[in-house]
Amino acid sequence: MAVIEMAKNDLETLVGKKLSDVDIKERIPMIGAPLEGITNNTLQYEVFPNRPDMLSVEGFARAIKDFLDLEKKSHIYKTSDSGVTLFIDNSVKKVRPYIACAVIKNITFTGDAIKSLMQTQEKIHQTLGRKRKKVAIGIHNIEAVEQPFYYKAVEPEKIRFIPLDMKRKLNLKEILREHPKGIKYANILEGKTTYPIIIDKNENVLSFPPIINGELTRVRNDTHNLFIDVTGTDEKAVNTALNIIVTSLADRGGKIETVTLVDNEKKKKTPVLEYKKIKLDISYAKKLLGIPIDEKRIKTLLQRMGYLYENGQVKIPPYRADIMHQMDIVEDIAIAYGYENFKPKKPVNESGKELKEQQRKEKIRNSMIELGFQEVVNLVLTNEDNEFKKMGLKPKDYVKTKNPLTTECTICRKKLIPSLLNVFSQNKHRRYPQKIFELGYGVYLDKNSETGTRDKLVLAAAISDDVINYGDLLLVLENLMKKLDIDYKLEKTDHPSFLKERCNKIIFQGKEKGIIAVINPDVLKKFSIEKPVVAFEILWS
Repeated sequence: MAVIEMAKNDLETLVGKKLSDVDIKERIPMIGAPLEGITNNTLQYEVFPNRPDMLSVEGFARAIKDFLDLEKKSHIYKTSDSGVTLFIDNSVKKVRPYIACAVIKNITFTGDAIKSLMQTQEKIHQTLGRKRKKVAIGIHNIEAVEQPFYYKAVEPEKIRFIPLDMKRKLNLKEILREHPKGIKYANILEGKTTYPIIIDKNENVLSFPPIINGELTRVRNDTHNLFIDVTGTDEKAVNTALNIIVTSLADRGGKIETVTLVDNEKKKKTPVLEYKKIKLDISYAKKLLGIPIDEKRIKTLLQRMGYLYENGQVKIPPYRADIMHQMDIVEDIAIAYGYENFKPKKPVNESGKELKEQQRKEKIRNSMIELGFQEVVNLVLTNEDNEFKKMGLKPKDYVKTKNPLTTECTICRKKLIPSLLNVFSQNKHRRYPQKIFELGYGVYLDKNSETGTRDKLVLAAAISDDVINYGDLLLVLENLMKKLDIDYKLEKTDHPSFLKERCNKIIFQGKEKGIIAVINPDVLKKFSIEKPVVAFEILWS
């Protein structure tokens, strides 16, 4: 978390009213910004990582105006085209691939305004920017250079310029060795053979991101027109940082203008200051909040947190990067409502009891143990070889793991019989007969699920011995179904993994629920199993 510092009178100017001790010590912290200290005219507040827009004094004041209901109008930031173009060279794609830019016109800097801008830049670097590795911001006097600008990567010895706070030209390698900022952030470019730079039409260097700007474009008290570049390794974070900076400067009276970015033949303009929309389920909000609240009241509370609301849609300001789900919106409704206004309710005590699902699992498990089987537990992660190839099947409709660390765990299993065959394969030296079962989960694709997958409970059992008959396991299945009070029937079927004449579907509740069969000798050979195996598998959910 970051602590930001501001002059009380500057904050009051931005807010538009005198702030009382109650405002400073009690009401403002309710936004989620605890007061850290007061010294003379200076206030210090802690800003949580989920609100980078409040890292600027201007953004902090904006949030206060909304929360204290001082701002009746919405925060719509208009832009115009600056006519400035920046060309992105392919050479930066493997070094620092993302950039967003803007022009600010007609800004007037006071001492407080410059101090706020420098603080905002540094706090974003340390938090959202991950110490400049993820995001770095450059702010320049645009009058000192001539567009178009170019963002490219160069060999470090081939370009020289005067970095900020120095008197002589250095190449990029020398900057990393000699300049305080270069020494501090050199690790970001470690291992790179080329370094990113931004130059103008005349090859004047504006910036060596993420290290240092050029002295040529230094911002001074009499600077009124700015060029802002934000570079980084995360496109969303880069655009968020730019939006925070430009809206803060706009709150100081600056005019926001877009820059055209040309990447090969693709063109886009930044910043993009459009409100995004999230649908809010009012019943969901009521349930989470636990209070009787109507849509009109919700709209009012949302306005106090800087949102717009219309026809079930919440419009989120472009500087709010923390809103990803309607849960985040409900949290802000609670903040606006006031946590102190929630009336605590004594919970109704109920004695705990086992879930019906767990009771069923225990009954199945105990029944199998009573029938003489030993339980085994296998990993849900497996591989295509065991799940499909060894079973004589073609891969189909399965969940694949992304970037697996081992070839043994590349997919999620659907069936449990391959897992049992693996157990037999690894225990050939053990005494026979071997009677094992597993009650576990298979992972199935489900487009209606939030994650796109669904876990289903599966029971698989198998017997391996020198001589084993299909009827031996059929008797086990019959006894299990009696214990579970399930009426079932069998129907003949074909399956590549099993012997054709010893393979039946298990049907109950009007649906095909499983299979019982003798394992095909070809399958046993692929698993290096030397004795015959009979098995059944039932899908319970």
